[in-house]
Amino acid sequence: MHTLPRWRQISDDLMRRVQGGEFVDGFPGELSLTTEYGVSRGTIRRALEPLRERGVVGGARGRQSYVINASRTSGLGPMYSLREAITANGTSERSEVLAQRVVTSEVVARALGLEADTPFVHITRVRFVDDDPIAFDRLWIIASVAAPLLDADLTETSVYESLRSRCGVEFDAGVEHTRSVGATGEVASRLGVPEGTALLTIRRKSCLNGRPAELRDTCAVGERVTLTHVFGDASAVLNCGGNGRPVEIPWE
Repeated sequence: MHTLPRWRQISDDLMRRVQGGEFVDGFPGELSLTTEYGVSRGTIRRALEPLRERGVVGGARGRQSYVINASRTSGLGPMYSLREAITANGTSERSEVLAQRVVTSEVVARALGLEADTPFVHITRVRFVDDDPIAFDRLWIIASVAAPLLDADLTETSVYESLRSRCGVEFDAGVEHTRSVGATGEVASRLGVPEGTALLTIRRKSCLNGRPAELRDTCAVGERVTLTHVFGDASAVLNCGGNGRPVEIPWE
């Protein structure tokens, strides 16, 4: 059986601990980590590189590291941390679940390159900040890994958090496309916007262990939500915490 190099084992363990909220009050220094893991400082520096590249830990070599994002996300996209970003600002987020069942869909299966009769756990919900609807979610996750979600209470819990806690699953790769799409039919009605209103529409395909596992469509009302995704070590120099609002730059 192939064994991961020691630096990679440490890197994966540190990621798990960051996502668990262990270092919110301060990330240990390199010397402390060398003692804790019983390895050289060079090994620790190598272990920290993937975390810095993914924007999880900030700080250059020779400087104290710090956690950029401790919101239990895997860095696969901004919608992973939408709920945490909302609640961190002191507002409340909830979902109205419209569907939570096992289905088959030739369209979804074809989009993921799977057999047409592949069963999926299908979840449809409207997400609210306080009393304002901000997003309409549709998810299809292969039932072989997501069946425990069928009896999960998703009104005030992240789907991905439930997937981690109930199924022991966290997607490890994916592709995401974002474009503007006009609101129609049920989406417009559920979000309380006129038909034709431009929505920020995100389609994500996610993988688990190198295999397609999820298709997700999210339609968000652009004037009600800003999606922020920090990458690299931007927080060290760009004040990425901010106040949740992008800087307005007038056209010349």
